[in-house]
Amino acid sequence: MEQKKYIPALRFKWLTPLYDFLINITMPEKKIKEALIESAHISPGAKVLDFGCGTATLTIMVKEICPEAKVTGIDVDAKILDKAIEKVKEKKVDIFLLDYDGKQLPFQHNAFNRTISCLVFHHLDTATKQKALAEIFRVLNEDGQFYIADFGRSKSWVQRTLFNLIRGLDGFKPTDANAKGLLPELISGTGFKNVEIKKRFKTMFGEVQIICAAKK
Repeated sequence: MEQKKYIPALRFKWLTPLYDFLINITMPEKKIKEALIESAHISPGAKVLDFGCGTATLTIMVKEICPEAKVTGIDVDAKILDKAIEKVKEKKVDIFLLDYDGKQLPFQHNAFNRTISCLVFHHLDTATKQKALAEIFRVLNEDGQFYIADFGRSKSWVQRTLFNLIRGLDGFKPTDANAKGLLPELISGTGFKNVEIKKRFKTMFGEVQIICAAKK
């Protein structure tokens, strides 16, 4: 079996157990994720995919804020999903979690109303970003929408400089498109319409932007 290749959430696998703690003390995580969920306008009964769900913090928040939504989380990192499963059990929420090969999402066409993703795409090189976006486009239904929170190019030189800290950790190749502000262009290039930066958050590691897009 071909081994999955990916950059762990904190670059090194030995840091995975510390992921939630380190994100909590270094980022306005709750504020960003609440804004992402609010922007997504998730209706009762909507089928929601959290792409790159990690430890399922966002996935659980979606279910708690929108209890009637059908929520699925997917990630390529089986080890970090173990933590996600523990958290879901503790919260006693009905969420479906699974891992995949990092290539093709294991869902049929038009399976979801919404796909959300938070702080995942800066881990992916440009070609992998494009493949992931194409898969997200495929599994969304005709009226589906995509909402992503990730690092982007800031007008502030301070924020651009701070982002170099993350680039040093995650690698300059995967973060290149984010640093150049190309993520909206890549989303549009996959076929998404009405791509727009909705909100911007200044953080100690650079500017995080919420971007929305529609399938048609």
